[in-house]
Parts: sequence; C-alpha cells; structure tokens
Amino acid sequence: MNVTEWMKTDLAEVGALLAQVSGEQCEALCRRIIEATRVFVAGQGRSGWIMRMAAVRLMQVGLTIHVVGDATTPPIRSGDLLLIASGSGETSAPVNYARRAVNQGARIAVITSQPASTLASLADTVVFIPGGATRENFAGNSRLPLAAALEQATLIVLDAAVAAIAEQTGQTQSSMMARHANLE
Repeated sequence: MNVTEWMKTDLAEVGALLAQVSGEQCEALCRRIIEATRVFVAGQGRSGWIMRMAAVRLMQVGLTIHVVGDATTPPIRSGDLLLIASGSGETSAPVNYARRAVNQGARIAVITSQPASTLASLADTVVFIPGGATRENFAGNSRLPLAAALEQATLIVLDAAVAAIAEQTGQTQSSMMARHANLE
C-alpha cells in the first residue's frame, strides 16, 4: 500500500474503535477532571507522550496539571486525580503510581483496552477503548504497527474531553491561548 492508502486504513481503524467508546464513560471522565483539585497524568512509552499532550491542553483550559515523574511534580493527595493511559492496564510503573495515589486518598481515572486489568480495578473511572494493547494483542486485527490505532484513539478521546471541559468551564480559544507557552 502507498501512504495515502495507509492513511485511509488508519482513519478507518481509529474510527471503528472510537465508535465503540462509551459516551457515558467519557462524560464521567470529564466530571472527574473538572472536580479534581489537581490532575496528575501518567503513562509509559507512547501512552506517556499522549498524556503529556493532554496535560498541555488541560493546563491551557486553566486546570492545575502535573506530569508524574517530572522534577517539579508535587505529592498527590486527597482531592487530586491521577489520570493514566495504559493499553494493557498492567504496566508496572502506572500500576505502582495508582496504588500509591489510592493510599494518599486520590481518585484514579484510567483509559485502557483492558477493563478487567489491575489499573481498571484501582480506578474510580474507566474509559474502555476496545483496541488491543501491544503486549496483549500483538498479532491482533489491526493492520497498523503495534497498538497505533489504540494510541491514536486515546489521544482523540482526550482531545475531545478537553474540548468538552473547555466548553463546560467557559473557556475560549482566546483564554486558552493566553495560557499558551511564550518562551518558544
């Protein structure tokens, strides 16, 4: 296939996954994010990069956001939300973060393809995206490399959640732009 055909395949696969995502679960995620005193995000590998991208947008909406593992990340506590993306729901570092956060009284929200995973069992809120994680479904139905469709669907769910949160909290493009980095 050429690149144009691959793009069409990509869009079709991601669209098929997103068509199966529960709107109720996404709305619950938005409520949890809005209710939180502070939001901490985590993920490993490509999921980690997606969570960093979400952190930027959530900060631009006006929320207090921290990326787990950054040198300036404060301790999590009651009233905070730990938002984790993990296809498998079993990646050791995010599972450890969730257990520690639960011990501190924080709430947990997870985006995963494995609703019966350890992370999902620790979470107050779960968004299930039915794409196979790399380790669980290496030879799965996707024609895309590894878990690319799942990862892209996760990013779209988060971008859509940010748009909904911005609308619900009265944010505009201008107010968000006022929080955009200016040291570039």
